Amino acid sequence: MIATAQAPAGLPRPVAAMPSLRRWLAKLFRRRPQTYPPLAGVSALVNEQALAVTEVNGAGMCVVGYRGLLNPQDRFSFVLSLDGTDIAGDAVVAWRRHGGLGAAFYDVSAAERDRLGQWLSRRGDTG
Repeated sequence: MIATAQAPAGLPRPVAAMPSLRRWLAKLFRRRPQTYPPLAGVSALVNEQALAVTEVNGAGMCVVGYRGLLNPQDRFSFVLSLDGTDIAGDAVVAWRRHGGLGAAFYDVSAAERDRLGQWLSRRGDTG
């Protein structure tokens, strides 16, 4: 039996059926495109994993490719390499999705923050 709905003109039309299970699963497990490309010359070392960085500002960073056990609100140590300048400190995981991780800087020394600020100003970012 086909379900029908009344069209404004009074003619019955079929109601769209649910997509097939295969199509629904393919949509659920499709590869999600990376929204932002990694920054050239920038990488992060998080729990001994070298990761690509997609965004850095004065408050934190976003990395892609993380495979580990960190969850939101976990604290970790990092080394951020910015075009040859290394910045070390601690950060807290803000979010984690699909191999990406957003972290807020937690314990970064004043000297390291100054170097980060200089790098951001050379790059043309405010942060």
